[in-house]
Amino acid sequence: MNYRSYSDLGSLIKRKLPLIRSGNYDLIVGIPRSGMVPAYMIALYLNQKCCDLGALIHNYPLKTGSTRHSKSSINFPSEANRILLVDDSIFSGVSLAKEMERIPEEMKKKITTLAVYSSDQVRDDIDIFLECVPLPRLFEWNIFHHQVVERAGFDIDGVLCVDPTKEQNDDGSKYIEFLSNTPPLFIPTGKIHSIVTSRLEKYREQTEAWLNNHGIQYEHLIMLDLPNKEERQRLGAHGTHKAEAYRKSQLDLFVESERHQAIKIHELTKKPVYCTETNEMFAKGAIVSFIFNTKSRKVYLQNLLKRLPKPIYNSFRYFYKLIS
Repeated sequence: MNYRSYSDLGSLIKRKLPLIRSGNYDLIVGIPRSGMVPAYMIALYLNQKCCDLGALIHNYPLKTGSTRHSKSSINFPSEANRILLVDDSIFSGVSLAKEMERIPEEMKKKITTLAVYSSDQVRDDIDIFLECVPLPRLFEWNIFHHQVVERAGFDIDGVLCVDPTKEQNDDGSKYIEFLSNTPPLFIPTGKIHSIVTSRLEKYREQTEAWLNNHGIQYEHLIMLDLPNKEERQRLGAHGTHKAEAYRKSQLDLFVESERHQAIKIHELTKKPVYCTETNEMFAKGAIVSFIFNTKSRKVYLQNLLKRLPKPIYNSFRYFYKLIS
């Protein structure tokens, strides 16, 4: 599984600044929402004005901060001579084509399109892309709102909510108070397949109530069936418990908070593990099921197959039916 973080995004844009600067753009436009982050990064590096696609289409006044003035003297998008339209990534190209349809014809002539990441090395539906990142792929800014959530396992503490302090983690009244009232951290969009936690089974009622109160959807809640905190610490069962549940499943990703546990889960399962603590993806053992079993991979394969000669396409269909 290919993964890119905000740090990767910023580093790539800085490396590619000479290429971007050569276009002499006087306005940078981002496609909401994901395209706005790289658009503002580029605009700030170049010290040029920036707006979103809606402001471009409706020709709204361009805004700048009071402490920093851009090189460009334009006040409205229509005054720009060379416009860079930015999105974070491109896959099929359908979304970009739809956005381009909204733009007035006289404005289109001024536009160069750029995607930071492309799924294919060669394409004719965009002017510039900065790096090819093939599918399966995830970005730090969409990992909790991607379809992969439906085929993922999630830790709770440090992922869905903050970690308990040492004082709160007393396996008693303070811990119960924490379980009931801890604030949420990341709330995924969509239904999580499995929540796998080192919380003890005796705290299932409080955990289920908290998940329900915060609208977190899930299919399975797998907890640690041990009598107390001391026994859990004696066995050191945190990582192995999660790894065992992940290994037995057909899931494509596990989201873990602590780096050392993430590494251990990956080593034991050879499957992708994302660490929220360090924004790292451990994924050397990416699995075949990720390609065949999820909707996004199915769409990717269908688009890929359409480009193949018919005899090869028919052979692939025959092979796929055999293994399905």
